[in-house]
Amino acid sequence: MDVTGMWRASAGHARHSGRAERGAPSPSSPLGLAVAIATIVSKGLGLGVCLLAGCAAPPLGLGSGAATMPGGGSVIGGTAAVGAAANRQSFQVEAHVDVDLVSWFGLGGGVVYAQVSDDREGGVLAAGGFPYLRPRFKYGPMSLAIGLAGFGFGGGGGGLVGGIADLQLGYGTGTWSVYTGAYAHGFDVTGEEPLESSARQQRLGGEYLWPLGEGRVGVALEINHQRDRFRSGDVMVGADQWGAALKLRVLSGRIR
Repeated sequence: MDVTGMWRASAGHARHSGRAERGAPSPSSPLGLAVAIATIVSKGLGLGVCLLAGCAAPPLGLGSGAATMPGGGSVIGGTAAVGAAANRQSFQVEAHVDVDLVSWFGLGGGVVYAQVSDDREGGVLAAGGFPYLRPRFKYGPMSLAIGLAGFGFGGGGGGLVGGIADLQLGYGTGTWSVYTGAYAHGFDVTGEEPLESSARQQRLGGEYLWPLGEGRVGVALEINHQRDRFRSGDVMVGADQWGAALKLRVLSGRIR
């Protein structure tokens, strides 16, 4: 049975179910949006929530690399990444910001969208986006960044819970950095059509940055090992394999 087909059918049903009925609140209003989300969850339409609320597809890591830059202020950036392994392809886009609060600590955050495709299933296996926070501890050229995201929702006989914890230890200058990282990711929807995804990843990478006006542009290469599992109803697809990722990053200059 084709998992992708099942998930696409669920997404189409979710779109159909989200149409406004006569006398119902407008979908563009906050109340209408809340009612629409509650209706989808209560009917157990897992993929519909997955595509709208995110956190179903495991990302290729979170946030910027381990490069450091003297001075306070904040840096805004954007990253596009592609990853490949046997039978698997990943795509990710991300917007992020890092703010130096003191010399040894900064707080970052961002929004990421990721999708995973599997040749065995003939298309997109999972997709989703979510916001996250990423505190970063620094000691000279060394840094430890911890990316965190999580959410939950329930009602009408169904619900969802998901989250990720990402750890990155690195050594860097204003031009280059090397780092190692790992994350644990999970997403679970209960209802008439249970949906579950989970992943564990370890990675090793390096990044080089070139000046671009007042900002910088960079390229990062990563090698990763990932174990994951995707389940929709009684159908399950999993992998335990090595892969690689290429990340293109653009960073602004220091904003003070």
